[in-house]
Amino acid sequence: MRLRGQRNLVDTRTGEITTLYDSASELDGQVYVRCGDRRARVCPSCSREYKGDAWHLLLCGLAGGKGVPADVAKRPCTFLTLTAPSFGPVHGTRGGGPCRPRRDHPRCPHGRPMWCHRRHDKHDRSVGEPLCEDCYDYVGHVLWQWHAPELWRRFCIALQRELAKVVGLRVSDFRKACRISYSKVVEFQARGVVHFHAPIRLDGPEGPHGPRCDLSLDTDDLERAIVVAAGRVALESELLVDGGSRELKWGAQIDLRSISGAVARNSDRAARVVHPEQVAAYLAKYLTKTTEDFGLPARVRTPGQARAGGASPHAVNLVRAACWLSGQHEAYRRMQLCLATLAYRGHPITKSRAYSVTFGQLRLARKMHRGSRGTAPQEVHPLVADDAPTGFEVVSSFVYVGRGIPLLMARSRAGPGVEWDAA
Repeated sequence: MRLRGQRNLVDTRTGEITTLYDSASELDGQVYVRCGDRRARVCPSCSREYKGDAWHLLLCGLAGGKGVPADVAKRPCTFLTLTAPSFGPVHGTRGGGPCRPRRDHPRCPHGRPMWCHRRHDKHDRSVGEPLCEDCYDYVGHVLWQWHAPELWRRFCIALQRELAKVVGLRVSDFRKACRISYSKVVEFQARGVVHFHAPIRLDGPEGPHGPRCDLSLDTDDLERAIVVAAGRVALESELLVDGGSRELKWGAQIDLRSISGAVARNSDRAARVVHPEQVAAYLAKYLTKTTEDFGLPARVRTPGQARAGGASPHAVNLVRAACWLSGQHEAYRRMQLCLATLAYRGHPITKSRAYSVTFGQLRLARKMHRGSRGTAPQEVHPLVADDAPTGFEVVSSFVYVGRGIPLLMARSRAGPGVEWDAA
């Protein structure tokens, strides 16, 4: 991105202003900064950096590093995948086999076939599309997507209660002896619904920097408690205009893999035990993907806009259902702002406070490293651009100018001998 402005250091006692940086000193009067967009289709460079930061954030919570003790690798830890329930049969790859083979060739009430003998590859546009649009529960799909973050919150509470029951403690006493640390990554399935991947670790009450949990809990206990907790979580959606509501639950498909550094890094993906680096790499790759894979533009306000942007018929129907729901109840009014994410209102990655390092810490470390290039170690000043000495304030004022490199500057950088198309 191209910005114009300056950064000043203000003495809070005297009001004296010292200019630390002014974009007017640049050749074209602008400063060029990263856009920071995680989406690979929008900015491959920033997306790659975001993916690398996410990999470190996830790995540090599983194997240590970046200030996180290596002892975390010895604590009970598992890799969980929670899915959404079925809202109707859809086309799928099925591991290279026939999509939905049926000998009796049944048809739905609308007369459409409920079978498919084709073998779809992952690039087939029909993958994720329902066999019958009229039978598919689009309202239930959108309602579940909207409430998915709340389902996760309730799952975390239920897991804590279930683990407390396993060791025979009250929840308040359990919290004083054990802390559940996790990092959650969201992945969109081909049918347009999210499912959650989460490495979950059991720590002592002080988190990764304190001693291990002294309760008699191992990875098997954690995994059994997860299955029970996920099965118990349910919530009722708000009443619609017609007086109906939906009971929302997790899907029946729950996948659990123990995490251990003792297995090979390139072990089989279907293995019961996986390496920390496998988990981190698997999750980091999903963070650069968005609903643009369904043909949706970055901003959507109406089903017509989604269709004009090239969205699949299934995605357009989901947008239409979300628009309809936004007028059904006050609680769904803001659903209109989440059409581009098919009514999912959460962040692609979240973590508990004590899981590992933060994105901010990783970016600050990179900033300090880049600022110290070519400088003797004793000359590296601990003060970074966003901090200020005692009695001073850093005041920045920048305005957005544009995105990308201007044509004239691109020509000058290319040098002579390059022909440019004026069109």
